[in-house]
Amino acid sequence: MIHILQVATAPYRDITRHLADRGARVTVLRPGPTQAKFDSKLAIVRAMLSPRLLKARGVWTRDDTVLAIGWQALPLQALIRIGYLPRPERFVVLGCFVHSGRVRRVINGLWRAVRGPGLGFVAFSEGERRNLIDACGIPPGQVHFHLWRQELDGRAAPEQVSDDGSIFSGGFSNRDYALLRAAAASLPAPLVIVASAHNGLPAVDGDTVRIHLDIPEAAFEALLARSRVVAMPLRSQGEACGQSVLLRVLRNGKPLVVTRHESLEAYLGSDYPGFVPPGDVDAMRTALARALADTPWRDHLSSCIRTAAARLDAQGEPGADIERFLRA
Repeated sequence: MIHILQVATAPYRDITRHLADRGARVTVLRPGPTQAKFDSKLAIVRAMLSPRLLKARGVWTRDDTVLAIGWQALPLQALIRIGYLPRPERFVVLGCFVHSGRVRRVINGLWRAVRGPGLGFVAFSEGERRNLIDACGIPPGQVHFHLWRQELDGRAAPEQVSDDGSIFSGGFSNRDYALLRAAAASLPAPLVIVASAHNGLPAVDGDTVRIHLDIPEAAFEALLARSRVVAMPLRSQGEACGQSVLLRVLRNGKPLVVTRHESLEAYLGSDYPGFVPPGDVDAMRTALARALADTPWRDHLSSCIRTAAARLDAQGEPGADIERFLRA
């Protein structure tokens, strides 16, 4: 039997639905919706220390496979290690990636302390996979790289896909919005940013810069769909990041200028022409200026995006990929 442990807002429903349709049992460890689009670090720590986790006792047996989604997996594995919870045949962790080198070193030590037979991981980037094997001592066969994809809510209608001349940027994790604002300051196009309140940006509604915080998914994608070019400024550190925004870029066929990051190279290919080096304001400015003014170049970027979207579609159903790993 496969058991899925998740929080109410777990963003992996294409995986959980597939497994539930095939007999997996779902247990929600934190019932009720959260108010924020993204949990703060403090909220994540509080959830990890919640006494609700003790109620996992009796959910599974030693013959079962457990898929634990989110950071509650770490204290649950600790409870297995000390014998409070039964050790299942496999305990597989999904959705525990990190964007800070310092935090990653701490987490690595914790995983080493609580690891045991049957502990496995689903990794959303090759960097995460390498770290789990090299720094945490997880056997390579127990770490599965998964190219994350999901049918996200808020799809733009065909008539919303247009070109209003703007630069759009959005998302929360691992973003370098200060770099983007510096790069776009001299460009003849309005900059539209949709971020989380946790990014620390002030809401702005001006002629050259408009910043929206925590807006609905449909409004987010509508702004993306009518932009001329999408910019994704990422920090060079960290593991999986930018993927949910990239999926919206792919399904709208929008030209993209993005910081080179291996988690996105897996989707776009290392030779995607819209990559710029991390931390380079001039390179971001030059690439955006060309995408705004050079129509053939912009069309070339869009063509590469459509090709990447077709490759991703050919990957098949995401839940089936995870199911094969769980049942291997």
